[in-house]
Amino acid sequence: MKEKSNIILKELTPRMVSKEYVNWMNNYEITKYTEQKYTKHTMASIKKFVAGKKKSKYEFLYGIFLRKKNKHIGNIKLGPINFTHKYAIISYFIGNKNFWGKNCATKAIGQVVKIAKKMRLKKLEVGFYEMNYGSKKVLKKNNFKLEGILKSRYLYKNKRCNSFIYGLIL
Repeated sequence: MKEKSNIILKELTPRMVSKEYVNWMNNYEITKYTEQKYTKHTMASIKKFVAGKKKSKYEFLYGIFLRKKNKHIGNIKLGPINFTHKYAIISYFIGNKNFWGKNCATKAIGQVVKIAKKMRLKKLEVGFYEMNYGSKKVLKKNNFKLEGILKSRYLYKNKRCNSFIYGLIL
């Protein structure tokens, strides 16, 4: 019998936004490989963001929770979804640093892949900064493959860096 994952995905609502979540979004170490590092986040701005995703038909924002403790440790977003061509972009982060390197992102991606298959999507894509080795590792564990490199796309620590594009055909 297959063991249940120690994490579960729950569609986020504005009521689930906590001070801890706001702190994650304002912590450079957590957001350094995201475009969120350029924004000062507040409780109100994050609740507005979550509410917008909740209303969207094209983007689904899930909290990554520890199954037993019901503790929010990060997020994963499926979307935007292109229903005509049946593909979506995913993005994710583990905000609680105590759970970095513990397979939580790997498991969350695996669960989003299952959701995408139920939605009859045929392709998932992820883009990330080339030095984000954690993303590279969790995507490979979920059978995503390198599909392209966007040369000199981002500015990181005052130097140009590439963006890797990984994909998974479902």
